[in-house]
Amino acid sequence: MLKNVVKSGLASEIRRTVQGALADTKAFGDERLLDEVTDAVERLARDRNFSEAQRHGLLYAISRKLLPHFSINDRGRYFLKDQAFRAYFERFLGKTGNWLNYERRWTVGQMLRLLTRVPGHLAECGVYEGGASYQLCRFAEANGRRVHLFDSFEGLSSPNENDGDHWKRGALSSPEDVLRKNLSEFDCFETFPGWIPSAFNRVADQTYCFVHIDVDLEQPTYDSIAFFYPRLAPGGIMMLDDHGYETCPGARKAALEFMSDKPEPVVDLATGQGMILKT
Repeated sequence: MLKNVVKSGLASEIRRTVQGALADTKAFGDERLLDEVTDAVERLARDRNFSEAQRHGLLYAISRKLLPHFSINDRGRYFLKDQAFRAYFERFLGKTGNWLNYERRWTVGQMLRLLTRVPGHLAECGVYEGGASYQLCRFAEANGRRVHLFDSFEGLSSPNENDGDHWKRGALSSPEDVLRKNLSEFDCFETFPGWIPSAFNRVADQTYCFVHIDVDLEQPTYDSIAFFYPRLAPGGIMMLDDHGYETCPGARKAALEFMSDKPEPVVDLATGQGMILKT
């Protein structure tokens, strides 16, 4: 049935939509065209009273046509039904409405569950508006720890030749007061404004059970790993948010170079994160 819908009704509806949109390129830019096409697909699914399974099948069929080498994950996974996590995630959607890091945020929360008996505080390098920081603070308050948050609050520093052309200086800038507002229910955190690694010396005597690094570029990634790796307790976890992304080649290079003579591998997770489990 689904194949027939894709081949007949869906294809005809989308064809008409695209032809109409392309008829006047001034009125229909790419963004408007995408809205028109996706609205047509949703309307067909709604008119035919598609179940969730059928909608997922439709999504999968379309994705295989558009990106045949891209993996669309399966439905029916328990974490997708976790309403408390969804409510937390939606708090930090902000103006971008970005759902692309949903599974990465879930993974951070699950890693924290492993650390209740590992000594040390928590740190994050690159906090933006505090989406991941919130999870760290929630764990810290429940387990008597502190959270140390490092950020320039001026966006990214200047990329170097190994960072590619995706990022520009100042990208992902968010002021400190936005972070503090988002974490206002917690008393367990401290911010360290400044370019990495300028403020690291203020916590040189600390031990950590969890470090989250999300700075996108080679040099601050290398500096963060180099500082926190020797301060990570055995059994502690270091998460590299952008390790597996082609948009952050410098960050991946930094991690692999620093860890090349260490006993622990940088584990590539399917979410695009990298993980180091300290032995």
